[in-house]
Amino acid sequence: MPPRKRAAEAEETSTRAKKAAKTDHGETASSKTKGKRGAAAKSAPSFESFKAKALPIHLTLSHSPPKIEQEDASKPRSKGKDKDGGYIGHVALQPSMFGTGSYGWKGTKRIQVELEGEDGKKEKVTVQIQINAPVHGSKDKKEGEKDDDEEDEAADD
Repeated sequence: MPPRKRAAEAEETSTRAKKAAKTDHGETASSKTKGKRGAAAKSAPSFESFKAKALPIHLTLSHSPPKIEQEDASKPRSKGKDKDGGYIGHVALQPSMFGTGSYGWKGTKRIQVELEGEDGKKEKVTVQIQINAPVHGSKDKKEGEKDDDEEDEAADD
């Protein structure tokens, strides 16, 4: 016996999404937000505003991951070199403009890393660490363009 089609009632309870209505310009409401993930992000500030407010970011390089310890307020905290036996170096990232037009933090550091061979012989190699940390959405911001906070302040005057 051939299989039967389901009743019309089953079609009404379908979990499929319905097509979105198109706007006057041929776009759907959901296509306007494509490319943005999660909640709507606040727009990036202007470069001048960023440069005036941004502080350097400091990174410690190590062979070993950080240990999660219970903080004891009676003991003084020690610096990275003393606390971690795998300490390699430190990189300071400074606020700056990238060649692409975006801005954020960047830093460069040359360090010596010790390699141990199978025979126990140790060898040092020089490594250059480069870190770029761009501000999300900063490439879209044109130089001299006011950010949202500056526009609000100008409207209040």
